[in-house]
Amino acid sequence: TRAVLGLRAEEIHLCMAPEAEDIIVQMIRRCGDQYQIRRHKRNPRLTMEHRPYALKRDLRKGDALIVFSKKSVLALAAHLEGQGIHCSVIYGSLPPATRREQVRRFLEKETEVVVSTDAIGMGLNLPIRRIVFVETRKFDGVNKRVLLPDEIKQIAGRAGRYGIYDKG
Repeated sequence: TRAVLGLRAEEIHLCMAPEAEDIIVQMIRRCGDQYQIRRHKRNPRLTMEHRPYALKRDLRKGDALIVFSKKSVLALAAHLEGQGIHCSVIYGSLPPATRREQVRRFLEKETEVVVSTDAIGMGLNLPIRRIVFVETRKFDGVNKRVLLPDEIKQIAGRAGRYGIYDKG
């Protein structure tokens, strides 16, 4: 909302789920601004694993493990580091400079996996092989609840990287 209503720029590019299009178009029209819609096909395709995931057996380089609190991120990363698996960590309150460093370490293969909250679904572009939901419930400010389908899609959409992995 801030980007559409508050930025003073000649041009703004928004990437969003199709479900958000109507509300964004209404805001733009109310402002009297012009817009263009371009739809892009997802590359590569997303698939589901067909058997239960076991961390010890199934963890591979390029995986992103998703949990829903800073405490869980740090605990899981410490557990993996204790087993000799180098991790990048990402969560919402991570300072920007630290986040950039964690991203750099993963991009340069200094770390093998990412342990993150749903903050990973907010515009980070990493070469992630697959997303593994270690947890499927998150605290929404009031209660702990099951993830919504759109939240799952947003996070899962980080998996796969065109030109690196055939599927996510």
